[in-house]
Amino acid sequence: MINFSDKENMKKLIELEKISLTSTLEIQKNLNKQILMFIKNFMSDVTFSYDINPNDKAFYYLNESTNALTKSNSNITILKNLLKSLDKINDNTENIEGQINEYNQFFKDNINSIYESTEIIENFVHRITTIDLSELAKNLTTKTENKQTNIIDNEILSNFYLEKSLIISEFQQKVFLPFTINEIKELLLSNRSEYKTIQSVIDHLYTKSLSDYKFAAIARFREAYKLVTEKEKGSKLKAIGLGIELFFNYNLHPAIITACKSLNELDIYLACLEDNTLDDFQFFDVKYEIPPAVVNPSKSCIN
Repeated sequence: MINFSDKENMKKLIELEKISLTSTLEIQKNLNKQILMFIKNFMSDVTFSYDINPNDKAFYYLNESTNALTKSNSNITILKNLLKSLDKINDNTENIEGQINEYNQFFKDNINSIYESTEIIENFVHRITTIDLSELAKNLTTKTENKQTNIIDNEILSNFYLEKSLIISEFQQKVFLPFTINEIKELLLSNRSEYKTIQSVIDHLYTKSLSDYKFAAIARFREAYKLVTEKEKGSKLKAIGLGIELFFNYNLHPAIITACKSLNELDIYLACLEDNTLDDFQFFDVKYEIPPAVVNPSKSCIN
């Protein structure tokens, strides 16, 4: 909150307010990350059986983690909006008092909510650091109409796992192929002896090494050939023809061919790529994870 009575140091006060909000935002992001890591590890360790145990502690921690994550996301949104409001204040305008009053009112309307939510979040984060996660998760089970299934519903799962997304990660040196939660559940139910957790399905069936695509032109030919012969059950001649055609398409990452379930999907993607309308491609999103560039400290400066 900014004290308008000190008009002479207004610019400095605004900068100090930004520093304070930015620090608070970083704390919130760190808490958010800890909750997400808990959910990720929790989901990875979930096992399945026919027994129902609604009083299991796992249900409590699952609900609490979802609640804490919602509060954390809300805090982050509010803090970002406060920073945006600060950026709009111009100390050279005649209406600076009105701008500051508007910011202070927004601050007062939300700060108590941030403090209260943060206390709940911090208490939850402290609790999850003291529990045995693998022991907790392995008992999370359910039974529905004599079918083995996961008690965690699709909405909760999709809050963590990115559905229908092809992720090409230079940072992790991996490619994560698109999937839906329903597909994962089907695979778990039909391959009980082979897969025990959600993460095990993703690791085995939807994760590839980025090195598989190191020689992009060759990888495009290979993936096009496999798409035609394995997914479409088409002829080898047709597969070779498509492989040669895509061999020279330097704008096409070969992992995109792998991600396509059919020739129709690939044709639509290529059409969108050519027309520069990739936002119209609805089958899956393509996301790139690139490590941040290293900045030479000797060339950087602070004004």
